[in-house]
Amino acid sequence: MSKIIKPDLFQFHDHIYFLNEWFSYLKSTKREFNLRELSKKSQISVANLSMLLKRQRPLTEKTFFKLAPFLNLNDMEKKFLNLLRIVDQSEDAETRLMALNQIVKIAKFRENNSQEFKAYEYLTKWFYVSIFEMSALEDFKLDAEWIQNHLIKPISIAEIQQAIQFLLKQNFLKQNADGSIKQIRSHLDCREGIFKVSLGAFHRQMLDLAGYAIENISREDRIIMGQTMAIAKEDFEQIKEIINNAILNINKINSKTERKDAVYHVEIAAFPLSLKSKEI
Repeated sequence: MSKIIKPDLFQFHDHIYFLNEWFSYLKSTKREFNLRELSKKSQISVANLSMLLKRQRPLTEKTFFKLAPFLNLNDMEKKFLNLLRIVDQSEDAETRLMALNQIVKIAKFRENNSQEFKAYEYLTKWFYVSIFEMSALEDFKLDAEWIQNHLIKPISIAEIQQAIQFLLKQNFLKQNADGSIKQIRSHLDCREGIFKVSLGAFHRQMLDLAGYAIENISREDRIIMGQTMAIAKEDFEQIKEIINNAILNINKINSKTERKDAVYHVEIAAFPLSLKSKEI
């Protein structure tokens, strides 16, 4: 008979996926555990529990706190599970990011998710990304004061030193014996799971920097254009295709450039300024 492996909550990014795995484990290891018994204890109907596990109904805060005492989890695990719920379900970007901040502070999660922690730390501080890209410049110096003088906005020496340590320790950059710096490209996929929140935070920072550039960077060194218009749904699909192609073409320019003397961020955004009327 194969050994039943206990699911490790801290390896999960999806609270509903974990609950499905956890309930299967409890059914296999605790004879008295079943949804009907859980329903009685939590005062949540079996139908609602089933819909929740099938993602047909969200796990609300009220429902979570009715359910939590009967999940056979310790306090830290319950806290972590609730944070996963908030990151997934909250409609407020700041609330999601605050929950993510708490998640990465939990040491056990860092141990199990080193790649995700790396992505979070890298993307939620815009100057980490900037310093990494600056390392490709011809006159780059891995020196906090030099870097401080070349960033678009003031960043403290202490923060820059912390960024340098992170980039070296996490193998974004490597310092050779002769003192030269080599970029080690690490693929960070933040499109799925809780760490797409990190990517959202990165884009918000860059859009804020675009506003800063309008006031502080000469027109000769920046281009900020926009178009506001009424469109149809099928028009938006075409716009997305045009934007994707534009980014691909811009990346081709970057790959061909041999002599690099500046770091730029290209941000192309399209979003609605109006919402569909709600049915009354």
